[in-house]
Amino acid sequence: MTTEQIQETITETFPEIEIKSIKKIGSGRNIIAVLVNDSVVFRMPKKEDAEFNNPDKEIKVLNFLKGKLSFEVPEILYHKKDKSGRNIIGETLVHGTTYTQEMHDSFDEETKSDILRQIGKIARELHNLGNDYSWLQDAPLHYTDSLEVFDEYFPDTVKKQFTDEQIQHINAVRDRYKYLSEQYPVKPVLTHCDLHFGNMMFDTNTKKIVGLIDFGEAGYAEPSRDMHYYYGNGAKELLAGYGDTGDVYFPERQRFQSVVNLLCDIKEDLEMGKSPDRNVNKVLQIVM
Repeated sequence: MTTEQIQETITETFPEIEIKSIKKIGSGRNIIAVLVNDSVVFRMPKKEDAEFNNPDKEIKVLNFLKGKLSFEVPEILYHKKDKSGRNIIGETLVHGTTYTQEMHDSFDEETKSDILRQIGKIARELHNLGNDYSWLQDAPLHYTDSLEVFDEYFPDTVKKQFTDEQIQHINAVRDRYKYLSEQYPVKPVLTHCDLHFGNMMFDTNTKKIVGLIDFGEAGYAEPSRDMHYYYGNGAKELLAGYGDTGDVYFPERQRFQSVVNLLCDIKEDLEMGKSPDRNVNKVLQIVM
């Protein structure tokens, strides 16, 4: 979609809005985001036959989070379907600069460690909001049944990227997680489920994570679902910020979630005709 097409869609859907300025600020696999009047972020599917994962759930989660956190999250201002039936969401701009791996790598070790501890504290704050989600009965949070997710992301097309011996190692991680989840279950909590650097807003002056965006994958899952991005890379600092989990098997749960995430990436690589070699190697580094 061009900027002109996006502006036309927003104007038709929300005629009360006078658009004085508009610019693209992000683009994912299916969703595009624009900044309108330097204050409102509008997100919409790129194509008429595409859709958000669960817009009602995301909106309810953000409404629930309003005023409950020490860091900034989007506030929903507009939500309506356009003439083609696509959901269009308008939300407040979360201030700061998008944090990136390149930015992280540019800092000294002390600053890196401090930022990772900040992320741990953010995750813990989100997870400590309670476990009564009756307010979501009409748009329930998705409890991540990790074994089902694993099987979904490890179809035959993905298995072909590995040798039989490597598949045995991957399945061993799955079997270990199955045992832990059955024998030592943990309480599911409200999770962001996409807690990587790119969804964090950063104050370059104070070196602080000041905001969190993109709650489209938010769900009801075990805490490790939010922290697997840092398995083996900053996990010690992250857990120092998070505090005691009360779960001696937490690193193993992170390991499993890391493998699941990478298998998902491989599946998407194959679907998009991209080479999955890099993500295949990451899986093997974790499981071999």
